[in-house]
Amino acid sequence: MPYELIIIGGGPAGITAGIYAARQKINTLLITKDFGGQIAKKAVAIENYPGFEAISGIELVEKFKKQLSKYKIDIERDEVIKVKKVNKSFFISTRSKKEFEAKAVIVASGADPRPLEVPGEKEFIGKGVSYCAVCLPSGEEIVANNSLEKIEEIGISHQVLTGDRNFKNISQIIGRDYRGKIIKVKIRFFTEPVRLTSNHPVLTSKVKRIPHRKVQVIDKPKWKKAEELNSQDVVLYPIISKIKDIEKIRFSKILGVEVKNGKAKNDQETYTSHRISDVIPVDEKFLRLGGYYLAEGSLGRQEVMIYFNKKEKKYINDSVNLIKKLFSLNPYVKTAGGVVRISIFSKLVRDLFQTLFGKNAPNKKIPHWMLFLPLEKQKEIIKGFYRGDGCLRNKDFCIVTTSRTLAYQMRDILLRFKIIPGIERRKKEKLNKVPGEIGGRKIRFNYDKYHIRIGGPSLKKMSEILSVYHPYMDKRNRVCRHAWIKGNYLYLPIREVESEGYRGRVYNLRVEGNNTYIAKNFIVHNCDGAVFSGKTVAVIGGGNSAFETALFLTNLAKKIYILEYGSEIKADKENQEAVEKSGKVKIITNAALKEIKGDKFVNSLVYQDRKTKEEKTLDVEGIFVEIGYQPTTFFVKGLVDFNEEDEIKIEFETCQTKTPGLFAAGDVNVGKFKQVTTACGEGTKAALAAFNYLKGLKV
Repeated sequence: MPYELIIIGGGPAGITAGIYAARQKINTLLITKDFGGQIAKKAVAIENYPGFEAISGIELVEKFKKQLSKYKIDIERDEVIKVKKVNKSFFISTRSKKEFEAKAVIVASGADPRPLEVPGEKEFIGKGVSYCAVCLPSGEEIVANNSLEKIEEIGISHQVLTGDRNFKNISQIIGRDYRGKIIKVKIRFFTEPVRLTSNHPVLTSKVKRIPHRKVQVIDKPKWKKAEELNSQDVVLYPIISKIKDIEKIRFSKILGVEVKNGKAKNDQETYTSHRISDVIPVDEKFLRLGGYYLAEGSLGRQEVMIYFNKKEKKYINDSVNLIKKLFSLNPYVKTAGGVVRISIFSKLVRDLFQTLFGKNAPNKKIPHWMLFLPLEKQKEIIKGFYRGDGCLRNKDFCIVTTSRTLAYQMRDILLRFKIIPGIERRKKEKLNKVPGEIGGRKIRFNYDKYHIRIGGPSLKKMSEILSVYHPYMDKRNRVCRHAWIKGNYLYLPIREVESEGYRGRVYNLRVEGNNTYIAKNFIVHNCDGAVFSGKTVAVIGGGNSAFETALFLTNLAKKIYILEYGSEIKADKENQEAVEKSGKVKIITNAALKEIKGDKFVNSLVYQDRKTKEEKTLDVEGIFVEIGYQPTTFFVKGLVDFNEEDEIKIEFETCQTKTPGLFAAGDVNVGKFKQVTTACGEGTKAALAAFNYLKGLKV
């Protein structure tokens, strides 16, 4: 069924148009690659948006999205590649080969970085020419909050693990289209590959082994572009440093339930309901029981259930005693065949376990705050988890889970004990190729399995934690080391580096107080400025973005040139003063860039002095492009009139283009001033004008 209105773009103009359209009860679809437009890419605070003295771009976007979510409006995360009009209907085609129909369309697709369009630019992109466009492709994961998150799903509420071993707030999310080479890096122990753009800086080192000795010399870490990595490199993963003990938690705070006489009260009580002490000690008992649940627990409507093999009498008795001591409840124990089920009939305990540890095996997790508990407490989580889902194999301990989140959380916890785990993902499709059965019942795998393996030099330490002696420790003559912990970092050898073609969205982050984050398995920088450390670079442009980039580079580069085409600098006085104070930056005005030169990488640029017409050469090893943006309007060619900047010409009062029913708002339009407030205003006008247009069609 066709929509009445389709809005193309999820920036301030598009979101505002969506809110106004929804308030007018227009059947609306909003299509966007990602939300926020240019303000989501703004690292510095926005200080001119009414109602906020200062707010980051990403925070403002989150507030826009939250308001939009209150209204009934369909959202499609995709890229529009063509708009055509047939009779009185518009047909919109997307990158994923979908087609939508509407009676009216608002184009609010914003703008993308403007290229230099000089000889050498395309040739040296990623080889010295930068738009600070180091990124990860859609679907790639980073370590955020309590485990892995896809980078395109990260929001302002997330904290990410950084190279300094702490979790930090995100200050900016950057998304763009990319067509080119992606580097796929596979390392030892953590076997799933990481994919990133070719010039993305990765923190690396070298490890030199000394034959017949237990000594390895580890070089000082340095940044390398992804495309320069090879099997002689090792990458670094940080071991979480924070330790924060939590002595107790409360049902009332976690579940919001009422407390009477120190006991948590069920929302709906019957004569069989039990009230439980509101305070729960976060001690070894509670954490070991949590480990049992993570391994073999499930939830009913009113109960928590934990399962064991009937031969595991020690663990069965331990679980029963823990439940009695923690909650003053008598669990129900039932044996069926070879399985023992322990049930806790309490809605309070059931809801607590779902909130803390998740429901259903593939969704199990450890709450974020438990990642920072003292080691003596975390030991009990490991112990309970192993007893339920672990086994002793010929040369290692192995724990199996279907929860991806939990597998990678256990990695971070085990590393705090200086234990190096291996994580192997076994896909369900491959598992189902080999038929299996238990007691005549066929087994089918609905989820991938994650095998957490602990062996080699970590075997002894894991044995001590579990209080389970591994006989292989008596048999082995030597211990092979294929990864190393030095200080508070894990050094992991690269096994394989491959490249592949990619076309689609890529993303990057800026993090408060840090320039790094973790791309699933190792530390990466959030700007390719890192690979220009100690070098001479140029920034092209004279606005705030150019000066902010130059300021960032003053912490890395030896010398920085700023080249501005015009005779005057457009950046704010505050940014100009900060650049001048650094002592590293030389500003050149009236500079028309003519050519970028180099061999394998950039080594110089040629510019013309617009006053004297003299051509001059600067020896530089990197060029950062900050010359503004160009409207994303290619998909409406033939339906609208453009100016020389490819901006859409509109009727000022209504944002109507030359095609009836086609409106445009925000940075795509002709206009000298490109601000968040002007974009919101145009989104409002376009939505109300579209409402009037649709109303006219019905008459």
